[in-house]
Amino acid sequence: MANTEDRNVLVSVLAGIGIGVLVGAVAGLLLAPKSGEETRDDLSKSMNDLSDKVSELGRTVSARVSESVGRARAQMGKVSDHSEEEPAG
Repeated sequence: MANTEDRNVLVSVLAGIGIGVLVGAVAGLLLAPKSGEETRDDLSKSMNDLSDKVSELGRTVSARVSESVGRARAQMGKVSDHSEEEPAG
């Protein structure tokens, strides 16, 4: 269940960052004093860059979430092993 929650958080973070970058890039390009062709070229480049950045961010966040889940599982295993070693009451 925690794995599903981690994925939901990851998707939310990536979506928020992606939307923010996209809105900022589009606003900057549309407000710049350039010709339509230059603006379209810049917008195309920005979209490609955004795609690359979101992919890289996704890999980074996914790796960090996986590391955190692994550490939590290891810690839970230690707690479980420790509690099994102690005699009952």
